[in-house]
Amino acid sequence: MAEINVTVEMRERMIDASPSPMGASSRQDVEVLRPIDKSTMPKLVGRRFGHEEWVSVCERIQGAAEYIQDIEAGRHQQELQAQKVFANMRDEIAAANARALAAERTLQEVQQRAAAMVKSLEDKLLATEERARDAEDWLVRISEAVKSNLSYP
Repeated sequence: MAEINVTVEMRERMIDASPSPMGASSRQDVEVLRPIDKSTMPKLVGRRFGHEEWVSVCERIQGAAEYIQDIEAGRHQQELQAQKVFANMRDEIAAANARALAAERTLQEVQQRAAAMVKSLEDKLLATEERARDAEDWLVRISEAVKSNLSYP
């Protein structure tokens, strides 16, 4: 039977101040398997792992696998949240574009109505100016008629 020579060491995971996506319950020590340093090799030569050591190694591997699964689940949740945010953003952009298009149409309608009103007012102004000139002409004629028929010395 082949001999497996590994040492198991505990390494604390650096925990930042930001909230964990998986919650506080997933904060645990990460156990790492690493190759044996050659300087410690003579101490372990001839020593076989017993049942307890193998159980411990298996438990640590299982713990590491669960930790990785928790991280993956958190990553998946974050990905779903990002997809929701992007979908909402796309919807909001589409709605904003629709509102902008409606506003442009309204602006064009208002501009057309304003142009029509300006034209109508210009036409009325021209007609009013024409009537004013006619009225002035009549006043001049009446004034001349009065002066010519009623001679004042």
